[in-house]
Amino acid sequence: NGQGMCVQTTERGTVEIVLNDGRTENRWDCDSGFLCAGEQHHIAAIVDGGPKIITFVVDGKLCDGGVNRQFGWGRFSPNLRHANGAETLQIGSGLQALRIYNRYLHTSEAIGNYQAGCP
Repeated sequence: NGQGMCVQTTERGTVEIVLNDGRTENRWDCDSGFLCAGEQHHIAAIVDGGPKIITFVVDGKLCDGGVNRQFGWGRFSPNLRHANGAETLQIGSGLQALRIYNRYLHTSEAIGNYQAGCP
């Protein structure tokens, strides 16, 4: 039924997060030009439920919208009830490490994780 959270690559060469509760679907992707196919990257998708904002930090750099967008952040619907999906997490073969937090990270924390070499 499409419910849950998905992080996937796009045809534009970006990574996007999709949040779906079965009623509403919300998407946001990182800035284009940050990712190179075949190279290892450190990507943080930050979902803040207070102001309902999604941001990306790629390889220690905040996606600020670049030349394609005015802002580097996107709002998701206040009507999104949850992003609960299947009981079992499905991970693609190209992923080397994954961390999921029970809170949003500050941008500085995501940058610090990259600088510290944390997955």
